[in-house]
Amino acid sequence: MSRLALWTHATVVAMIATLGALLAAAWQLGELRRAWPLLLLPIVLAPFVEFGLHKYVLHARLATRDGLLRRLQVALHHAHHADPRRVDRLFWPAWALPPLGLAIYAGYALVFGAAAALVPMAGSVAYFLFYEWMHFSHHDPRYVPRTRYGARMRRAHMHHHYYNAEHWWGITNDLADLLFRTGGGANDPKPPRGNSRVLR
Repeated sequence: MSRLALWTHATVVAMIATLGALLAAAWQLGELRRAWPLLLLPIVLAPFVEFGLHKYVLHARLATRDGLLRRLQVALHHAHHADPRRVDRLFWPAWALPPLGLAIYAGYALVFGAAAALVPMAGSVAYFLFYEWMHFSHHDPRYVPRTRYGARMRRAHMHHHYYNAEHWWGITNDLADLLFRTGGGANDPKPPRGNSRVLR
């Protein structure tokens, strides 16, 4: 794995371009100056969004019939569990970003209005870039975490892949795992060994 593989991946390039466009639009409309604290909203929501998406969407039971739904599930996450070291399976597919982004933006727009929603949307894209970097780093055998927290998150994610895929849902943080007792924390006992490599 190389850092070039991270920063040249279509998903990451698309997110960087989207982040620039969102910040430019929010600045042009005066929303970035007025509503800049909303940039931080995704940080507050992230532990629970990460937990919910990972546990209930990406780990949803694999469709039994071969068809569009099953292929989508495999492309989004199941293929990554089948072979966690393949770089091309580490990232969300670029085609999955527009529907996800539109859904997130629509939620923000309902609460804050269409223009102001650009600000937390930019924060969400920035956070998702951080998420992709963290996830890539967890799987990069040459990367050495620089903090105890980073080492703990990496260890938890490796437990998720190679020990029990029903625990350790956090990628960038383990707050929701701690709250819901699904892993997290340096002293948490391991749950029973489960099916980790291939999801059912």
